[in-house]
Amino acid sequence: MTPTIPRIRLLVLIALAAIALLAGGFSAQPATASSAPLGKPVKIEQLPAALWLPNTAKAYRVHYVSTGQNGKQTVVSGAVFIPTGKAPKKGWPVVSWGHGTVGIADNCANSIAGRSARDTNYLGALLGAGYAVVSSDYEGFGTPGTHLYLYGKSEGYGIIDMVRAARKVDSSLSRTWLAVGQSQGAQGVLFAGAMEHKYAPELDFRGTIATAPPTQFRDTIASYTAFGPAAPVIPNFFLVFPVVEAAHPGKFEADDYVTPAGKELMTRAEQTDCYTALAVASAGKTNGDYFDVSLGEYQKVAELFIPNAEIPIVKHHEPLFIAQGTLDTVVSPEAAELTADRLRAKGNDVTFKSYPGVDHLGLMPAALQDVLAFADDLVH
Repeated sequence: MTPTIPRIRLLVLIALAAIALLAGGFSAQPATASSAPLGKPVKIEQLPAALWLPNTAKAYRVHYVSTGQNGKQTVVSGAVFIPTGKAPKKGWPVVSWGHGTVGIADNCANSIAGRSARDTNYLGALLGAGYAVVSSDYEGFGTPGTHLYLYGKSEGYGIIDMVRAARKVDSSLSRTWLAVGQSQGAQGVLFAGAMEHKYAPELDFRGTIATAPPTQFRDTIASYTAFGPAAPVIPNFFLVFPVVEAAHPGKFEADDYVTPAGKELMTRAEQTDCYTALAVASAGKTNGDYFDVSLGEYQKVAELFIPNAEIPIVKHHEPLFIAQGTLDTVVSPEAAELTADRLRAKGNDVTFKSYPGVDHLGLMPAALQDVLAFADDLVH
């Protein structure tokens, strides 16, 4: 995401992100009893050395059994990174990483394409601090089907089952784990933290760390009008529309909401182009160049998905750390703090920290030492 676009425009992104969430109530519904065990690896490969993180001794790409957004069993891919050095007596504690927006085309999945320098440095620091790092690609990303971009339950299931899978891949990993995520992944780990107690009681979950979580979708949608034809286009729309169509076959046809140029770029988003390429291709363009969505159509579509757009305000069983930069133009600082306050009011142990002068992309390095300290307190 590009933090230089004026905030009032990018906050529309949060509103449209809600469109990527499936209707229905929040629940931690497992796969059926007759299915394969959750977290069972179905394919294990050595991860190419070019995709390793700093402080890695061994790394794998894994396909594993998880639960889809619809509650049915699916196969998800991800990566496992084992730290250098000797494992503790009880095994390496695990960080299950929730990644931010990178696209929806299969070739953009982190276990295939690798990671940004920012993410590489951040995760390398966690490995250096003695954590195994495991990272789900999320449902439909690098595997058959459509990546359910910003589907909270889908992300949460994948994040939890990635830990189960990694422990079957490498016996040096302990039962103890943390959920850590940024942006899209911050939303995902907050869903995971809300469901882990019932979904994976055999694991020793210690807490959730979420930096810049997109949240408070209802307030954002009420405050901003999406798809104004003269407004600069936001590339995330090209990720959202195919997801809406995949989630609601017969109820939403993405082609009805785009121009011919929009259809071309949306197809590229589905098949080849990652987020950065989409941003470059659409730079300087307006919504009118790519989208044909009336306010009434937007409101009708939004109402289908708002119920699952929001991070669930429920009781967690372990502490939460939520971080937010004050100059973030992608995620509203006020919205992130409001969610932290509402989680605290629900009886949760919430630490919220604001980082003055820090934008969306700068939050991870700015918060790193606090993240490491918070994680250390939880694990040790």
